Amino acid sequence: MNKRMRELLNKIETKRVEAQGFVESAKAQEAMNAIAEIKDLESLFMSEQKLYEMSKSNVPDEPKSGTPKIDGFSVMAKLLRKGTLTDVESALITGSGAESGENYLIPEDVDVTIRELRKTYVSAKDLLTVIPTMSLTGSFVFESGAPSGLESFDDGSDIPMEDNPTFFQKDWKVRLMGKLIPISNILRGAERAGLTAYINRWFVRNSIISENESVFSALKNGKTVKELKGLQALKSSMNVDLDPSCLIDGVIVTNQTGFDEMDKETDAVGRPMLARDISRPAGKRFNGLPIFVFPNTTLPNENDAAPIFYGSLKAGAYFIDFMSLQFAVSEHVFFKRNQTALRVIQGFATMQADKDAYMYGAYVAADPVVVHTKGIAEPAETS
Repeated sequence: MNKRMRELLNKIETKRVEAQGFVESAKAQEAMNAIAEIKDLESLFMSEQKLYEMSKSNVPDEPKSGTPKIDGFSVMAKLLRKGTLTDVESALITGSGAESGENYLIPEDVDVTIRELRKTYVSAKDLLTVIPTMSLTGSFVFESGAPSGLESFDDGSDIPMEDNPTFFQKDWKVRLMGKLIPISNILRGAERAGLTAYINRWFVRNSIISENESVFSALKNGKTVKELKGLQALKSSMNVDLDPSCLIDGVIVTNQTGFDEMDKETDAVGRPMLARDISRPAGKRFNGLPIFVFPNTTLPNENDAAPIFYGSLKAGAYFIDFMSLQFAVSEHVFFKRNQTALRVIQGFATMQADKDAYMYGAYVAADPVVVHTKGIAEPAETS
């Protein structure tokens, strides 16, 4: 994380406290203005983060010389071997327990590598609005009820006062979650390749599993299950149950069973009802919305029906991403195995935002149809 990103995070937190003060003082307009400024700052942060990660991934390796290149991987490997860090190496890591060796922040180049590894897995986090933070707690202010529009008035008359909006606050708290990774004590020289493989095998996969479980739990919170039988029922629900604005950035999320049933369904003349998604080679769309498929182990069936979410999940839930991966090492945990323990910790929170922006349903296959050569379909006979 560079200096500019840290400054933006500080501004976001300062503005959040200011917005909270306006809410407590019942200053609705000032609160809304502050929230708008926070959204602008968050957009700037995300843009800065993307530029930073791009610059990191595009920087070529330095030419080899007689002096080994010092980077985050070599520093972590040296700590795993209980080596003494030089002043230059110590400058790559920080943290509340850095001096005592109890806890460190993941070096920036290792952090970027971990985030790149995450892109190779299916993550539900990417379907929500991701909000980076350096705070462990916070809250958001939401408006309840539907806006009623503007009111007409005569020139010289008082402009009508809006007293309809009401606001409520939702708190969030970052959960710290970690994983102990066994590292071979014979790790030497090839720190980058070796540590990347270990972190990918033990941490990244488990991290995404935990995040996905948290995301789907938040999306289910307080929602009434919509019974859906086939794609026509899904289409009807999208048309009637959701505000049209929720389909602009809408998605469809289901598991392997649900997608398999959808993918087999055809129209009256035998054509598949799912369309190919040209933006994703193996992806499909329905009614204009992209379909994202998660393993049955991550999103299991319930009562012989496949769970399905559809609508704007970015408006429906927030993922609060704690921008500080931490690690520590211990030679005692796996002493009998001749391995050193690497503990990696991350933090995040998921919260439901606009629960009316999406639907949660239970999907089962539609009744089969018999397709005739003239394109007329009739329901199949049942015994």
